Amino acid sequence: MTPGTYMATDSTRYQKGFSLVEVLVALLVLSIGLLGLAALQTTSLKYNTDSYFRTQATYFVYDIVDRMRANSASVIDGGTYDVPNAPSATSIISTYQSCGSGCTCDATAVCDTTQLATHDLGKWYERMGQVLPGASNNLATIDIDSTRKVTVTINWTERDMSKNQKWEVQL
Repeated sequence: MTPGTYMATDSTRYQKGFSLVEVLVALLVLSIGLLGLAALQTTSLKYNTDSYFRTQATYFVYDIVDRMRANSASVIDGGTYDVPNAPSATSIISTYQSCGSGCTCDATAVCDTTQLATHDLGKWYERMGQVLPGASNNLATIDIDSTRKVTVTINWTERDMSKNQKWEVQL
Protein backbone atom coordinates (compact mmCIF):
# COMPACT_ATOMS: atom_id res chain seq x y z
CA MET A 1 0.00 0.00 0.00
CA THR A 2 1.10 3.42 -0.74
CA PRO A 3 0.93 6.07 1.93
CA GLY A 4 -1.65 8.13 0.02
CA THR A 5 -4.03 5.20 -0.24
CA TYR A 6 -3.77 4.43 3.42
CA MET A 7 -4.72 7.98 4.39
CA ALA A 8 -7.76 8.05 2.09
CA THR A 9 -9.29 4.89 3.50
CA ASP A 10 -8.49 5.96 7.03
CA SER A 11 -10.15 9.39 6.67
CA THR A 12 -13.34 7.98 5.18
CA ARG A 13 -13.67 5.70 8.16
CA TYR A 14 -13.83 8.70 10.52
CA GLN A 15 -16.22 10.80 8.35
CA LYS A 16 -19.39 8.88 9.15
CA GLY A 17 -22.40 10.85 10.57
CA PHE A 18 -22.53 14.38 12.02
CA SER A 19 -20.18 15.72 14.56
CA LEU A 20 -21.42 17.32 17.76
CA VAL A 21 -20.23 20.73 16.55
CA GLU A 22 -22.33 20.47 13.38
CA VAL A 23 -25.42 19.58 15.40
CA LEU A 24 -24.87 22.53 17.77
CA VAL A 25 -24.45 24.94 14.84
CA ALA A 26 -27.68 23.64 13.29
CA LEU A 27 -29.51 24.13 16.61
CA LEU A 28 -28.13 27.66 16.88
CA VAL A 29 -29.38 28.56 13.39
CA LEU A 30 -32.77 27.01 14.15
CA SER A 31 -33.00 28.89 17.48
CA ILE A 32 -32.24 32.24 15.84
CA GLY A 33 -34.91 31.56 13.23
CA LEU A 34 -37.49 30.67 15.86
CA LEU A 35 -36.66 33.80 17.88
CA GLY A 36 -37.20 35.85 14.73
CA LEU A 37 -40.59 34.24 14.21
CA ALA A 38 -41.55 34.94 17.84
CA ALA A 39 -40.58 38.61 17.44
CA LEU A 40 -42.57 38.79 14.21
CA GLN A 41 -45.63 37.32 15.94
CA THR A 42 -45.36 39.79 18.83
CA THR A 43 -45.07 42.76 16.46
CA SER A 44 -48.00 41.48 14.43
CA LEU A 45 -50.15 41.19 17.54
CA LYS A 46 -49.24 44.73 18.64
CA TYR A 47 -50.17 46.25 15.28
CA ASN A 48 -53.32 44.18 15.11
CA THR A 49 -54.47 45.60 18.45
CA ASP A 50 -53.68 49.16 17.33
CA SER A 51 -55.66 48.59 14.14
CA TYR A 52 -58.59 47.23 16.14
CA PHE A 53 -58.79 50.41 18.24
CA ARG A 54 -58.65 52.66 15.15
CA THR A 55 -61.39 50.57 13.55
CA GLN A 56 -63.56 50.86 16.65
CA ALA A 57 -63.04 54.63 16.72
CA THR A 58 -64.15 54.81 13.09
CA TYR A 59 -67.19 52.71 13.93
CA PHE A 60 -68.14 55.15 16.71
CA VAL A 61 -67.90 58.10 14.32
CA TYR A 62 -70.15 56.39 11.78
CA ASP A 63 -72.56 55.55 14.59
CA ILE A 64 -72.96 59.10 15.90
CA VAL A 65 -73.08 60.66 12.43
CA ASP A 66 -75.84 58.25 11.41
CA ARG A 67 -77.73 59.14 14.59
CA MET A 68 -77.35 62.83 13.73
CA ARG A 69 -78.73 62.22 10.24
CA ALA A 70 -81.72 60.38 11.74
CA ASN A 71 -82.34 63.22 14.21
CA SER A 72 -81.43 66.16 11.97
CA ALA A 73 -83.84 68.54 13.73
CA SER A 74 -81.64 68.43 16.82
CA VAL A 75 -78.58 69.19 14.73
CA ILE A 76 -80.18 72.27 13.18
CA ASP A 77 -82.40 73.73 15.90
CA GLY A 78 -80.91 73.27 19.32
CA GLY A 79 -77.50 71.98 18.36
CA THR A 80 -77.75 69.30 21.06
CA TYR A 81 -75.20 67.16 19.25
CA ASP A 82 -72.66 70.00 19.30
CA VAL A 83 -70.15 68.98 22.00
CA PRO A 84 -67.10 71.15 21.24
CA ASN A 85 -65.09 70.52 24.42
CA ALA A 86 -64.66 68.21 27.41
CA PRO A 87 -66.82 70.29 29.83
CA SER A 88 -69.72 70.10 27.34
CA ALA A 89 -69.21 66.34 27.06
CA THR A 90 -69.15 65.99 30.85
CA SER A 91 -72.40 67.99 31.05
CA ILE A 92 -74.09 65.70 28.49
CA ILE A 93 -72.91 62.59 30.33
CA SER A 94 -74.13 63.99 33.68
CA THR A 95 -77.52 64.83 32.17
CA TYR A 96 -77.80 61.36 30.67
CA GLN A 97 -76.80 59.61 33.91
CA SER A 98 -79.07 61.73 36.12
CA CYS A 99 -82.24 61.33 34.07
CA GLY A 100 -82.28 57.53 34.40
CA SER A 101 -85.20 55.96 32.55
CA GLY A 102 -86.34 59.39 31.33
CA CYS A 103 -83.55 59.28 28.75
CA THR A 104 -84.42 55.84 27.46
CA CYS A 105 -85.51 56.42 23.90
CA ASP A 106 -86.17 52.98 22.52
CA ALA A 107 -88.94 51.63 20.31
CA THR A 108 -91.55 51.86 23.11
CA ALA A 109 -90.70 55.34 24.44
CA VAL A 110 -91.75 58.66 22.98
CA CYS A 111 -88.98 61.27 22.98
CA ASP A 112 -88.54 64.72 21.54
CA THR A 113 -85.44 65.56 19.48
CA THR A 114 -83.45 66.94 22.41
CA GLN A 115 -84.12 63.88 24.58
CA LEU A 116 -83.16 61.61 21.68
CA ALA A 117 -79.92 63.53 21.15
CA THR A 118 -79.11 63.30 24.87
CA HIS A 119 -79.86 59.57 24.79
CA ASP A 120 -77.72 59.07 21.68
CA LEU A 121 -74.75 60.97 23.09
CA GLY A 122 -75.02 59.36 26.52
CA LYS A 123 -75.07 55.85 25.07
CA TRP A 124 -72.28 56.78 22.63
CA TYR A 125 -69.95 58.03 25.38
CA GLU A 126 -70.86 55.05 27.56
CA ARG A 127 -70.00 52.51 24.83
CA MET A 128 -66.77 54.32 23.91
CA GLY A 129 -65.66 54.17 27.53
CA GLN A 130 -66.21 50.41 27.48
CA VAL A 131 -64.46 49.67 24.17
CA LEU A 132 -61.64 52.21 23.78
CA PRO A 133 -59.06 52.36 26.58
CA GLY A 134 -58.74 55.83 28.07
CA ALA A 135 -61.75 57.20 26.15
CA SER A 136 -63.67 57.97 29.34
CA ASN A 137 -60.76 60.03 30.72
CA ASN A 138 -60.13 62.05 27.55
CA LEU A 139 -63.61 62.65 26.13
CA ALA A 140 -64.45 62.86 22.45
CA THR A 141 -65.68 66.13 20.97
CA ILE A 142 -68.20 66.91 18.23
CA ASP A 143 -68.05 70.31 16.58
CA ILE A 144 -70.81 71.38 14.16
CA ASP A 145 -70.34 74.59 12.19
CA SER A 146 -72.99 76.73 10.47
CA THR A 147 -72.65 74.82 7.18
CA ARG A 148 -73.44 71.54 9.01
CA LYS A 149 -69.90 70.27 8.69
CA VAL A 150 -69.34 67.90 11.60
CA THR A 151 -65.87 67.38 13.06
CA VAL A 152 -65.63 64.40 15.42
CA THR A 153 -62.43 63.91 17.44
CA ILE A 154 -62.05 60.67 19.40
CA ASN A 155 -59.28 60.12 21.94
CA TRP A 156 -57.99 56.85 23.40
CA THR A 157 -54.82 55.28 24.79
CA GLU A 158 -52.64 52.72 23.00
CA ARG A 159 -49.66 51.23 24.81
CA ASP A 160 -49.50 54.16 27.27
CA MET A 161 -49.58 56.70 24.42
CA SER A 162 -52.45 59.08 23.88
CA LYS A 163 -53.99 58.75 20.42
CA ASN A 164 -56.64 60.78 18.71
CA GLN A 165 -58.27 60.74 15.35
CA LYS A 166 -60.34 63.43 13.68
CA TRP A 167 -63.07 62.96 11.07
CA GLU A 168 -64.92 65.63 9.11
CA VAL A 169 -68.33 64.85 7.63
CA GLN A 170 -70.78 67.07 5.79
CA LEU A 171 -74.39 66.45 6.89
